[in-house]
Amino acid sequence: MADRDTQDYLSKGIYGNKKTNPDERNKYFGSLRERVYLSMTIEQLTSNDYLESLKKEIQLHPNQQLLLNGQVDMNLLSPYIKLSQENDCSFRIVSDEGAQRSPLGLIYVSTDAVNEKTVDVAVKYPQNAPQKEVEEKASLFKKLFF
Repeated sequence: MADRDTQDYLSKGIYGNKKTNPDERNKYFGSLRERVYLSMTIEQLTSNDYLESLKKEIQLHPNQQLLLNGQVDMNLLSPYIKLSQENDCSFRIVSDEGAQRSPLGLIYVSTDAVNEKTVDVAVKYPQNAPQKEVEEKASLFKKLFF
């Protein structure tokens, strides 16, 4: 039994404390999926199409925290920082190793578990983009006989 305690002590000293769900924590900037209200990929963040959607989410769930990917240019993050300040929402720019590998650009999180079913902004707040009408090309058969 003493050998096991010694081994645990040495392992903790060498490798640090064990972390729960390290892949999930890397993806969600140190937070867990169960705490996320809304997430945006870097592409969605750079388009600014979902700024109003984030505003709705902040108003629905006030006093939470906005986590921003530090790998994204500050000019692209500034509208989200401004929105956060206007709505008295705290924000944090995360630039650790997890943020470098994460496909996400923005996450709106709680300090407690909320277990939202849908957190992707494109699914939760779909954009109503006008659909382009496709002109039907006449086939060769129709051109010849009609």
